Amino acid sequence: MKTWRKIRAKEFVSSESVSDAVTPIIGSLLMLIVLVALAGVAVISFSNIANEGESTQPLMARISLESCEGGLFNDGPENERATLENNTIVLLHEGGSSLPVDTISIKISGYGNSYQGVADGNGTKIVGNAEVFYQNLSPTGKNHKYEPQNKEILKDNLWSVGEKLVLNGKDSIGGSTVSTVKVSVNENSDTSNNYGFKVGSEITLKIIDTKSKNVIAEQRAIVKHYEG
Repeated sequence: MKTWRKIRAKEFVSSESVSDAVTPIIGSLLMLIVLVALAGVAVISFSNIANEGESTQPLMARISLESCEGGLFNDGPENERATLENNTIVLLHEGGSSLPVDTISIKISGYGNSYQGVADGNGTKIVGNAEVFYQNLSPTGKNHKYEPQNKEILKDNLWSVGEKLVLNGKDSIGGSTVSTVKVSVNENSDTSNNYGFKVGSEITLKIIDTKSKNVIAEQRAIVKHYEG
C-alpha cells in the first residue's frame, strides 16, 4: 500500500512538471505570433502612408517664358500681321519636377483672333479676347508639326529640366472635334481652334496640373512681331 502511494505521488509530480514547462513555451509562441502580426500591420500602414505621400505630392516646376512672337492673322496693320504658324511661344523648364505630358494643360489668354470655318479659306474672322486651352501636351489631337517641334520632350513623355516646349498658333487640327487645342474668342468657342495674338498686347499663360488642378507656373509676356 505504501509502495502504490509512492508511485502515484511520483506520477502526479511528473505530470505537473511537464505542464509547468509547456505553458511558458506556448505563451512565448503566442507572444511571438502577436508581435509578427503587429509588425506586419505596421509595415502595411507605413507603406500606405508612403504611397499616399507620393501620390499626393504636388508637382512643382520653374518655367520661364523664353519668347512670344506673332501677330493677328490677316487683321490689323500690315507690319503687325503674322500667319497662324508664325505665332510661336517658347517655354523653358528651369527646375523642379518632370511634368508628364498627358496630365499637364496650358491656358493662354490675351487679345487675339481665330476663325469660324477654315482659317486658310473663306472662314469668318473673330477678333477679341482670346482663350487658348491645351488640354494636354501630348501629340494626340494636334497638328503633325507639333511632335517634331517637341521631340525632346516626347521621347519619354516628360517635360524635364533644360527642355523647351514650343507652342504654335497652328497646333490644332483645324476645326476638328478631336483637337486637343481649344480656342474661344469673346467666349465664342465655334472656331478653327487656331490662334494669333496682337503685337504689343500682353498674354497670360498658366501651366496646370490637371490631376490636382494646381497652377504650377504662371507667366506674362508682351507679344513681339514675328521676325523669322
